[in-house]
Amino acid sequence: MVRSIFAIIAGLIVMLVVVSSVQWLSHSMYPPPEGLDIMDKDAVAKAMAAAPAGALAMVLLSYALATFLAAGTASTISVRHKFAVAIILGLVMIGLAGANFFIIPHPLWMVVLGLLIPLPMALLGWRVFR
Repeated sequence: MVRSIFAIIAGLIVMLVVVSSVQWLSHSMYPPPEGLDIMDKDAVAKAMAAAPAGALAMVLLSYALATFLAAGTASTISVRHKFAVAIILGLVMIGLAGANFFIIPHPLWMVVLGLLIPLPMALLGWRVFR
């Protein structure tokens, strides 16, 4: 059980690093508008509405890749609960993506895909890395 908890923590760390890295790359490829005040909800909503599809796709890519690698990492570390730790990390990503979509308005297609992608990617990570 302790090893499975450690596996989930390791998966969360991998998730954080991958999401941060891919979104950093996205911001270098598609910089936000000059002078964007991230504390101004209306300005952020306007920036999201004007964001190129590639920038939005990079967010979804970060969720998919992070979930895949986090679940794979956790499945590799865990001894008995490989499937469970992968599912837990997929559910965590759904929760985090949902929180992001609740805080920052996104296009509907992105919300739908962002909530549907994590579980299949977690299962794929479990399957590939087990």
